[in-house]
Amino acid sequence: MTRKTYKIIETPSGIGEIRKNGEYLANLSYYLQVRQEITISEILRGEKDEVPGQISITGEITINENERMTPQVLSDMSSGEVLTLHLSDRRRLDIFVRAPTGGPLSGKYQITPYGSTGFISG
Repeated sequence: MTRKTYKIIETPSGIGEIRKNGEYLANLSYYLQVRQEITISEILRGEKDEVPGQISITGEITINENERMTPQVLSDMSSGEVLTLHLSDRRRLDIFVRAPTGGPLSGKYQITPYGSTGFISG
């Protein structure tokens, strides 16, 4: 019998900023979840084999209240272009911003990483 489960590897959160093409766009808070798919196979009675699989990153960002209403932020957050999230620990993550949660004026957005490279060291 084979089944899949997920293991949470880390949950980075903090204050960072978002940039477009290297240019500052806005300050924000972020909460991310990094998890790894695990395939579990029962090989013998009671013995299990766990095979690590793909790592995925999901999360939410909230634009600073003083910046979320600026025309540039509103436009870039809904542009569908790749933006770069700069974390407080100096790592970066290229992302796509999905639809806002709570409406466009809430400043909260779900994010999806761009590509499969994951975090970029600072």
